Amino acid sequence: MREDNLKLEKILESLLFTYGEEISIKKLLEVTKKTKPDLVLALNNLKTSLSERGIKLVNKDDYWQLVADKSSSEYIEKLVKSEIQEELTPASLEVLAVVAYKGIVSKNEIEAIRGVNSSYALRNLALRGLVEKDESGKSYSYKISLSALRKLGLEKIEDLPNFRELKQETEKVESLIKNV
Repeated sequence: MREDNLKLEKILESLLFTYGEEISIKKLLEVTKKTKPDLVLALNNLKTSLSERGIKLVNKDDYWQLVADKSSSEYIEKLVKSEIQEELTPASLEVLAVVAYKGIVSKNEIEAIRGVNSSYALRNLALRGLVEKDESGKSYSYKISLSALRKLGLEKIEDLPNFRELKQETEKVESLIKNV
């Protein structure tokens, strides 16, 4: 039985790390197909096992998230400040392009397009004011900011190179997928 709990703890740690944001018990139940008592026990065991590490597991209501330990905050602040002052990484540029050309796009859609976790790049872009969370209802959705458009020397999103052509192609592909 303890072996099953350890396996579930590893699975949960991987899910929480990969997801990168808070996740509900409901979502974790859907993904793991475990019972709520087993899931809560494994989450609490994981929380305890991480208590002396640089990463913590925190929860509020029915939401859980991996976060950095506050004892590292000074170093994290230095890292974030240095990142903001440096040039954008290829990964950040790729995420910015996806957000710019797709319009309002969810984190999951970005990751499906790129094939990798994009939490770090999204956070970096948000800290720089280049993308912003969309408040129109889709959870964890992003859009390009006005600041990004200004920095790119554009008045509107449609001024991006090949925007109309790519938008038409995207709409065709999405239409074909819906009809499959």
